[in-house]
Amino acid sequence: KINSGLQMSQAFLSSNWYRGGNNNFAFLMNFNWNVALNTVYHPNLIFTSNLSYKLGFYSNPKKSLRKFSISDDLFQYNLNAGLKALSNWFYSFNLVFKTQLLNNYEQNSDKRTASFLSPGELNMGLGMTYSRQNKLKTFKLSLAISPLSYNLKTCIDSRMDETQFKIKEGHRSISQIGSNCETTIDWNITSNINLKSRMFLFTDYDYFLGDWENTLSFAINKFLSTQIYAYLRYDSSAPAAAGWGHFMLKEILSFGLSYTFSTKP
Repeated sequence: KINSGLQMSQAFLSSNWYRGGNNNFAFLMNFNWNVALNTVYHPNLIFTSNLSYKLGFYSNPKKSLRKFSISDDLFQYNLNAGLKALSNWFYSFNLVFKTQLLNNYEQNSDKRTASFLSPGELNMGLGMTYSRQNKLKTFKLSLAISPLSYNLKTCIDSRMDETQFKIKEGHRSISQIGSNCETTIDWNITSNINLKSRMFLFTDYDYFLGDWENTLSFAINKFLSTQIYAYLRYDSSAPAAAGWGHFMLKEILSFGLSYTFSTKP
């Protein structure tokens, strides 16, 4: 299954516009490629591979150091493979890899906040997966529990402070052994409304990380859609912010072009 989307917005204000403001242009692109093993022919195996990329940027005022700033940049790969143990349970291996591809900076500053593999996150786990879908194939649930998990975090950009990612000063990576849990839901609520949700938790029993991504899509027709994307993150190693603590939130509401292609059994 391949899904791609493109959303854009543009605003022009004359120099004498009575409420002030700036001309601006915003762009949001997303791409998702998913492959799953056909369980009709392979009932004792599970295999899902998912590659996604989100890129969003917006224009800056003329007095800014840069013409554009990045609002979203996430390259992510997920893999889950397993062998049936009993009923809907499988012995499984799961992998998650995430990174940013482009350089990002603080507003109107040369201070770099993110770049390729800075931070980069890789997690691999061994355990059990519960996988099930309803008879109508409108609701799919996967729950992976990995008591043994390896977590690697990198910061290879020398212009960034690696200690903000719990990496020791002068080092470029940190390895952690612990446990993880990942839950994914794919729910066709109606013929034109879909909810995709993914929650990932990792702990080495000192450090705790939690990711919860939700995408609610409303298909207007074959080529137009509206999406609400909400990403809640908890990182115990991140500096606490007033009112938020170690929690972080990103929310995007978008409207634009969308196309999905899929092969089905």
